Amino acid sequence: MAAKIDIPPWIPPKPSTKTDFEWAPLHTLDLSQITGEEFDQVPEEVVQQVGEAFSKDGFIYAVNHGLSYDQVLRQFSIGQYAFDGISEADKQRCKADMLGAGSFVGYKPMGHWELHGVRDRIEQLNFGSQSFHSEARKRFPDNMQPLIDEIHEFARYNHDVILRKILAVLSLVLKLPVQTLWNLSRDHETRGLDLLRYANYRPASKEEDQTNGGVRLQGHTDFNSVTLLWSQPITSLEVLMPDNKWRFVRHRPNALVINLGDAMHFLSGGYLKQTIHRVVAPPEDQAHYNRLGLFYFALFNDDVPLKPLIESPVVAEAAKKHNFWAEREANGEPIPTAGDWERMRVRAYGQGGAKKGSDGHDHEKIAGVDVTLYNDIEPKRREAEPKRRDIPPALPRIGAVV
Repeated sequence: MAAKIDIPPWIPPKPSTKTDFEWAPLHTLDLSQITGEEFDQVPEEVVQQVGEAFSKDGFIYAVNHGLSYDQVLRQFSIGQYAFDGISEADKQRCKADMLGAGSFVGYKPMGHWELHGVRDRIEQLNFGSQSFHSEARKRFPDNMQPLIDEIHEFARYNHDVILRKILAVLSLVLKLPVQTLWNLSRDHETRGLDLLRYANYRPASKEEDQTNGGVRLQGHTDFNSVTLLWSQPITSLEVLMPDNKWRFVRHRPNALVINLGDAMHFLSGGYLKQTIHRVVAPPEDQAHYNRLGLFYFALFNDDVPLKPLIESPVVAEAAKKHNFWAEREANGEPIPTAGDWERMRVRAYGQGGAKKGSDGHDHEKIAGVDVTLYNDIEPKRREAEPKRRDIPPALPRIGAVV
């Protein structure tokens, strides 16, 4: 265990006293149900229900991940210190090269993204999975150096335990050998681009919220394979559910909120849904807080082509309805790798390249694929996809011990 450095503790914001939130009824995955030295023992019920959730709903909760709440709160304290304990000059020195390299590694300052003329109020510190080598870690501020071993340990646990369990389940959902997706992700510290992210959403002005209808981060899909979000108390995250309604994601202490991104959608031939989500202004009794976020964004290794894994019968059937890379193939261009797609989306996001379509959403073509940024209207279902059924009033807990 890395030695702990004394920093100010993070005190979780008080939950909102409002009672009229419309909560998303999400499944809960009990990660302790996935066992074996290689996390290859997965109950069939878990496979079935995770497949149901990720082929239709998008988000799930995960519990019993193996870390104590104190360990998780410590990571939020590190995140708080990364923004409040570091000078602006050091942040600028460590600024991420988003437009050039297409990389989030380092500090993302507020104002890099723009929506309807309003600059974002989100700052981030991102550690890449290759940021922990002796030379790479020097790019981070001096005040963060005593914490990097501890950050590295946490990042590794997210990848080697939590992510690996989820990938085992998803491989079985696709009727592939249990280690298939893990084998495309395992070399993250030499060939990967995974990100451990601390994010700080500072309050917007009333004028900014009025301009954007209270939307702080436009409806979007993540670029990666699997996103691990450590739940926090401010009510701001919304998911677009299968009935085309935005619903809030409820906070659960010491739980994870898990969603899939573009890369998993591509490799599954469109069977596994990349989750549409956004961040909106919190309720009035939480409006004065900074919203601190803790994420692990997992990617397949940099050189993994994002072509459907058609050795899977599930993927082969789903891929008949989609040809994501038809335009590139027609032009004799290679299918993007996981790293290519990440870099292209990082460079393009929030830079004004999207144009409003007839459906009311913003669209931008990247590598021949229509990337949609969702506005506050009910999106039209694509004719090529089957209509999703309405969600029932309650959903069972995945792998729960009754």
